[in-house]
Amino acid sequence: MRTPDGQHMTWRHATLPLGAALRIAPAFTATATAEDISVATTIEAAYSSEAGRYRIVATGHRAVGTVEITTDVLRQVRLAEVLSAAVPSCVVVEFEGKHRTVQEVLATEGRIVPKPLAAIATAAGPTEDTLGLVQLIYGVTALAARPPARAVAAELDIPDRTATHWIGKARAAGLLDGFTYAVGRQPNGARRAE
Repeated sequence: MRTPDGQHMTWRHATLPLGAALRIAPAFTATATAEDISVATTIEAAYSSEAGRYRIVATGHRAVGTVEITTDVLRQVRLAEVLSAAVPSCVVVEFEGKHRTVQEVLATEGRIVPKPLAAIATAAGPTEDTLGLVQLIYGVTALAARPPARAVAAELDIPDRTATHWIGKARAAGLLDGFTYAVGRQPNGARRAE
């Protein structure tokens, strides 16, 4: 994971605040190798305030070994997986007075919100603090182009309907401004945001 100018990404590069809980790197470059197709893919992504998420703005592909890059091979490249894997290294949270990337939190805790904190939040219901956790979980997963409602339900160990309700409360409180996740299309073809 690199900054656009080639520096190794650290929590200090997350200079763009989103809500009260997150800071993100405005842009990044990531490279991953798909072992099943032996192609190294590099993406450049930038946060778009209009889209409320990171957008891939450029890609590059390099053959690994003797593979030839053909249109059939390029159809197998999974850009969304590269983006989703990279985003946790570009999002910073503050826990107990320390700044850490979400990737560091996931490596230590195995999840975005530690289980004891999630249990307290779940027992408390949709309080201000709990909705702050909803903002954190929703923001991280929406930026990574993954389903945020599913992540909120899983991280807080609550039913999907409850997660959707709490997300609605967080959105009404203005906690999800700057984050968008399109969950489907309306009959007229317009995208519907979660």
